[in-house]
Amino acid sequence: MYKKVGKIVLIVGALCLVFILAIGFIKDRKDTNEVTAQGNAVETEKDNKEQENDSKEEDNNGVKELRLSEENLLLKIGDKYSVEVEGLLADGSLIDLTDDSKLLSHSNNEEKISIEDGEIVVLDSAEADDEATITYVYENISATINVKVEAAEEPKKEEPKEEPKEEPKEESKEEPKEEPKEENNESDQNNNYNSNDKTVMIDEDGKQVVTNPKDIHVLVNKQRNLPSDYVPDDLIKPDIKFSFTHEDPKRYLREEAAHALERLVAQAKEEGIEIVGVSGYRSYKRQETIFNYNVNKRGYEAANKVSAKPGQSEHQTGLAIDVSCAGVNYKLQEKLGELKEGKWLAENAHKFGFIIRYQLGKEDITGYQYEPWHIRYLGEDLATDVYEKGLTYEEYFEQYMLNE
Repeated sequence: MYKKVGKIVLIVGALCLVFILAIGFIKDRKDTNEVTAQGNAVETEKDNKEQENDSKEEDNNGVKELRLSEENLLLKIGDKYSVEVEGLLADGSLIDLTDDSKLLSHSNNEEKISIEDGEIVVLDSAEADDEATITYVYENISATINVKVEAAEEPKKEEPKEEPKEEPKEESKEEPKEEPKEENNESDQNNNYNSNDKTVMIDEDGKQVVTNPKDIHVLVNKQRNLPSDYVPDDLIKPDIKFSFTHEDPKRYLREEAAHALERLVAQAKEEGIEIVGVSGYRSYKRQETIFNYNVNKRGYEAANKVSAKPGQSEHQTGLAIDVSCAGVNYKLQEKLGELKEGKWLAENAHKFGFIIRYQLGKEDITGYQYEPWHIRYLGEDLATDVYEKGLTYEEYFEQYMLNE
């Protein structure tokens, strides 16, 4: 009898053990299924997001960002301006969207500054200092440009000439007193004038104007102006990549400088460095617009440190160009000097005839803030000598060229 009871106890125990193991197995399966379900849900959500992003890019034809040819404009009443619009693709290339039917634009001040046939138009109803924000939209991507109305220049009024009155003759005449001449407001124009310098003359406004604007070695700065009507006669487009795709005069450089730039960019590319053109030749008129805008935005003193007055810009010579790279989003920023592209440029530009024109720590000499992006063509021999001596072009010119 005891043996039977023992067997029964063993059987019951075994059954209980099986039951417990079965429950554990079922629980594990349930937990595993829940984890798997959660994992599948996460993967599904991720896939949906990726599909959503892909769908958005397909809707935008792959365009990730809009780029405008200008960020700010200073226009006069009656002016019209056509803004070039480009789309940045995922691979870093640009496509022209200016005439794309999907591109929309509108002004937040249509009564004064409107959009007509794709152009920004300052209406006759506008007044000086009126402003508008123009928004360009391509699918679900947008970019804006700020427009400000510049005061129109008042015509100079001629003062009526008085008929000369006959003075009574006197036996003793006093020597006529010389009237004091008005001081030139441009205090920086003639403070460095050297009568031995045969490359400048003083014009009727008291400004120093260079007599050798076509010379590859011409020095242009705050004291030495280019003639307002000077336009280089050998401008060509260098075969390099620019930060924009539309046609623009700022693609151009003088022929010798353009070919030198092509060699510089090609060598940089061989060494894994990307150098992209941003702004080359600028006319006197274009520089005037840029400087006036900066004055309105920053004030005269600040503008004069970051922007050249018309006639004082090296860009007008066709021998200078601003360059950039992807590391600063193809913009003109001091950070460029800290990147491998900026360092390579500073160390190698002279080998192709260029110098970094506005150096760090030399602002009091050049008159401008540090610009690691602004390179000036002088020819290989002169550029190498300037570089090796560690001088600004002003210092080099005064020490080695002035009395030649």
